[in-house]
Amino acid sequence: MPSENVPRSTPAVVADRRTRKRDARRNHLLDLAADLVESVGVDGVTMTALAEAADYAPASLYTYFASRSALLAALQERALVVLGSVAEAELAAWNEALADHAARSGPVPERLAALTRLWAFSALFLAAPHEHPREFRLQQQLLVSAGAEDTADAARVVPTAMVVLDVPRRLLAAAESVGALEPLADNADPLDDPLDGSLLRTFAWIVALNGALMADGLTTGLPTTGSALGVVVTDALLRGWGAPSADLGAGRELALTLLARSNSGGAR
Repeated sequence: MPSENVPRSTPAVVADRRTRKRDARRNHLLDLAADLVESVGVDGVTMTALAEAADYAPASLYTYFASRSALLAALQERALVVLGSVAEAELAAWNEALADHAARSGPVPERLAALTRLWAFSALFLAAPHEHPREFRLQQQLLVSAGAEDTADAARVVPTAMVVLDVPRRLLAAAESVGALEPLADNADPLDDPLDGSLLRTFAWIVALNGALMADGLTTGLPTTGSALGVVVTDALLRGWGAPSADLGAGRELALTLLARSNSGGAR
C-alpha cells in the first residue's frame, strides 16, 4: 500500500511533464535542422536528412512537423523570435545610451536622436551575419529559395516577421514625426489594402540591406563588403526620404560613438 506521504502526480502534472518533454524534443530537432542549414543549405534540409541526423524513424518526425514546409516555417519563426528579441533589447540600450550622452553633454535634439537610432539599427542589421549567423543565414537562404514553404506555412510566419519589422518601422515613423524625414503618403498592397508609409519604407530598407549583404556571397567577389554597401544604402535612402545632410552625418557619428561606448560597457 503506497505511503500517504508520497506525493502523487495529478493528471495535470503528468500532462505538463509530457508537454515539456515534447517541446524539448522538438527544439532539439530544430537545432539539428539548423545544423543542416549550416552544412548543406536550405535545399538539403529534408525530413529524411533530419531523421538520419536525429537517429529517428522518418515517420516519427511527422508527429512534430506535418511536412518539410512546416519544419522550415518553424525554423524560420524561431530565428525571427531571436532576431526580434535582439532588436528590442538593442533599442532599449540605444535609448539608455542617448540618455547617458545627454546627461554628459547636454540634450540631444529630437531630429538628431531619431536619425541616430536609425543609424544604430542599420549597424545592428549589418552586423547580424557575424553576431547571429545561424538565424540570419537562414532568413537569407529562405528569401532566395522559391517554394521552400507552402502558402499556408509561410502565412503562419508572417505575424512573427511583422513583429520583427516593427522595430525599424517604429524608428522610421518616429523620425518622420519629429521632422527628421519627410512624410510619405500611405500606399496600397497587392490586394489594394492600405499600406502605411512607414511600413513601406521599412520593407524598402530591409530588402535593400539584405541585398547589400548578399553581395558577400558573390563568387566573383567585389572590391568592398556587403556591410560597406549597406552603409551606402542607408545613407542614400535616408537622404532620399528627406533627412538633412548635417543631421544625417552627425547622427551616424553619434551612433558610432554610442555603440562603441555601449559595447565597452561605458553606458551601463
